[in-house]
Amino acid sequence: MQTQGAGSGAGQGVIAIDWGSSRLRAWLIDADGTIRDRRASDHGAIGLPAARFDAVLAETVGDWAAARPAAPLLACGMVGARGAWVEAPYVDLPAGVDAIRDRLVAVPTSLGRPLSIVGGLRTREPDVLRGEETQALGTGLSDGLLCMPGTHAKWLRLRGGVVDAFGTWFTGELYELLGSHGSLAKAFGETAPLDESAFDAGVARALEPDADASWLHVLFTFRSRVVGQGSPGAAERSRLSGWLLGTELRQALAGPFGAPDADRGLPLVLVADPRLAGLYERTLPAVREALEPALRERLPAAFVRADADCAARGLYRIATGA
Repeated sequence: MQTQGAGSGAGQGVIAIDWGSSRLRAWLIDADGTIRDRRASDHGAIGLPAARFDAVLAETVGDWAAARPAAPLLACGMVGARGAWVEAPYVDLPAGVDAIRDRLVAVPTSLGRPLSIVGGLRTREPDVLRGEETQALGTGLSDGLLCMPGTHAKWLRLRGGVVDAFGTWFTGELYELLGSHGSLAKAFGETAPLDESAFDAGVARALEPDADASWLHVLFTFRSRVVGQGSPGAAERSRLSGWLLGTELRQALAGPFGAPDADRGLPLVLVADPRLAGLYERTLPAVREALEPALRERLPAAFVRADADCAARGLYRIATGA
């Protein structure tokens, strides 16, 4: 293992891999940045035996590598986490393409060249991420505020093409834990389609003045409405979802990502799959309306959705220095 730049052998394009906790996505990218082919699998990096990483890589992109022997292999995401294939050290903020490119970690493979792994980012707090930095760089934005939902939702700020701030919210994992284990899960019952009115009510509860002070009490009310008032469990599951998303957006936008004066007019970009994107888009108007007027005026009225292939485009930029 060694730390190095991506090299300059991108004349045959780039083989790019977003290797997350539970999913792997791969792209074959031509030298001019055109995406030629794409693949996906469920061979996520977390829980994959150490001896299987190289085999999964070969199964996924081995034919591409054979056809393009000079194309560099580049990966981002949890493949570089502790306990995965190899731990790739975090890069401290602020960080753009050059800083990330200079800190790539190379691991030997059976494909005739190393796999270079992006190290992720770290704040002073500390807060950390892996993979989202590459998606952010692949949006093509120089300046912007990015919301990236998932198991751990990330909010990032780009200035001058450099990530200069980010924060994490535990939204997705908390929803999964509460909805799958314990007394709330028993009250909710089986999963069901979204109850939009209950979801909106959850968002509204997250915007009440006592929301942060009473959150432990609020959590119990999702159960007590079922057992004490006969509210359908499916509705309370949707109410919990709205409450969590409303809390995340309110805290992010009323806090460090609330577009200070220098960021007036910057786009608010959403990097998410269509289902999650729809929920965040549904939540934003109510949260924006609840903010102080001076802050509300500085924020866009709606999200802009990012290209679904922004991870591939970010990896191409890192590989080529573009």
